[in-house]
Amino acid sequence: MTDVTHDPEADAVYITVGGGRFDRTAEAGPFIYDMDSEGRIIGIEILSASRVLAPGDWKNARRPNTENVDAAE
Repeated sequence: MTDVTHDPEADAVYITVGGGRFDRTAEAGPFIYDMDSEGRIIGIEILSASRVLAPGDWKNARRPNTENVDAAE
């Protein structure tokens, strides 16, 4: 269940990497990790994405708070 969003105004990318209920965050440089109560990472936010990430498809990811359209639909 991986999902990627890109907010160009904030220059941030969010990657949902697992299910679970949010409990806390941890920060390491431009990365912010959302974790569940067991300490498992459920999401990763990458700040200053245009400087941290190599150019790629992440720039075409949907914006946050928009519908995720399945290509099969």
